[in-house]
Amino acid sequence: MTSPNTTSLSVLAVVLGALILGATTAALREIDVGSTAAGFWRVALALPVLLGIAALRTRDQNRPRALPSRPQWRLLLIAGACFAGDLVFWHLALVNTSLGNATFLATLSSLWVPLVAFCFLRQTLSKRFALGLICALTGSGILVSAHLGVGTSSSSSWVGDAYGLLTGFFFTGYILAVGYCRESLTTADTMLYSSALCAAFLLPLAIAAQVVAGETLLPSSATGWLSVFALALLAHLVGQGLVAFGVGQLSASLAAVILCLEGVGAMTVGALFYAETRDAWDLGAIVLIVTGIALAQRDASG
Repeated sequence: MTSPNTTSLSVLAVVLGALILGATTAALREIDVGSTAAGFWRVALALPVLLGIAALRTRDQNRPRALPSRPQWRLLLIAGACFAGDLVFWHLALVNTSLGNATFLATLSSLWVPLVAFCFLRQTLSKRFALGLICALTGSGILVSAHLGVGTSSSSSWVGDAYGLLTGFFFTGYILAVGYCRESLTTADTMLYSSALCAAFLLPLAIAAQVVAGETLLPSSATGWLSVFALALLAHLVGQGLVAFGVGQLSASLAAVILCLEGVGAMTVGALFYAETRDAWDLGAIVLIVTGIALAQRDASG
């Protein structure tokens, strides 16, 4: 049984991870590479550090390093593939709509998690889930409605909102897969192998995007390199690492609820540095989303 202290530490880890992930969304605005390439550099640049951590753990344990079993590889493959999809669509969302919208819409994954569990894992859902779903989708509709006007800018923002929603589907698979991985693997191993597999998925996609769409693969400025290193070290190693650690001790649904704080961090950065103003309707929509998600997760299997 998980002790209260362990649970509190796990909650704190996911909270800090979510806030860091939200705050580092601004790095995407400064990157001079394509969205797929940005995702690749985010995980690829973190791999040497993850390898070093794994080597230190092996040395401390004074025993040969054991590779994951076949069932563990399957879960890691799913986690890597889902995280690749998550990064591609989230990065597209961040450069096509406001930081807050992209992130809050992506956090709707906390609704898809129990829905997937209901459809495929035969878990029951409480009546609160239906009410929470209505609240969250209403709030999302209000956020998106501001971008349904006429004009190039509104059209681009609407597409960005759609990318944000797609991000939530991939993040659902990632959270579920990482939760299962952490039942038998450490945080370091989960991060190392899933990140390597994610990079393996993203590299050919980034090259294809360069050939077909003309997207830039290599950063061409100091600011561009600084931004991808910030994504790798802060967002992936620290932020995503804290989330992976916390998910190992918490239910996937609870972790997904806490990750709503990611939207708070992104919205704060957007307001402070990118003049992304918010009105009362937007704030009301955010309250609806967070309330709906909290209701949906409370006693979700009751």
